Amino acid sequence: MLKFELIDVEAMPYLYEEHSCSMDPSDISATMESAFPSVMSFLSQQQITPRAVLSVYYSYDPDRMNFRAGFAVSPGDAAKAAGAVKAAATPAGRVLNFTHIGPYAKLRDSYGTMMAHMDKEGLKPGAPTWEVYVNDPMVTPPEELETNVFVSLAED
Repeated sequence: MLKFELIDVEAMPYLYEEHSCSMDPSDISATMESAFPSVMSFLSQQQITPRAVLSVYYSYDPDRMNFRAGFAVSPGDAAKAAGAVKAAATPAGRVLNFTHIGPYAKLRDSYGTMMAHMDKEGLKPGAPTWEVYVNDPMVTPPEELETNVFVSLAED
């Protein structure tokens, strides 16, 4: 059962590349899988140790998913962005937070439950929304994957 909490977060700097795909689950999976290696290669070349793996979503379209695939880094390391690898920071402030346990393909279900919760509580999602991937899908069974989701709240 999902537990939704309103929490205050600090800004988190990250390095990323922009990506886009259809909303088809197999396209999302393939695009996500191919999105991180080039940023990881950049981090390796720059001798940057990532703090977390994340995806950040700024736009919401029923047909396309646009996202930033990246890694949380120190503020000093964020300043090393170059070429296709850009730097940004998640916003500080109050967000809705929940943890999804299970396959990434089931995240869509958790987002549906989250939207129902937000409607019930009179909350409106803002931008961005970001997901922090806690464990490695290459070694963690799908049913044990943990994704921390942070949803900015729209201003009235």
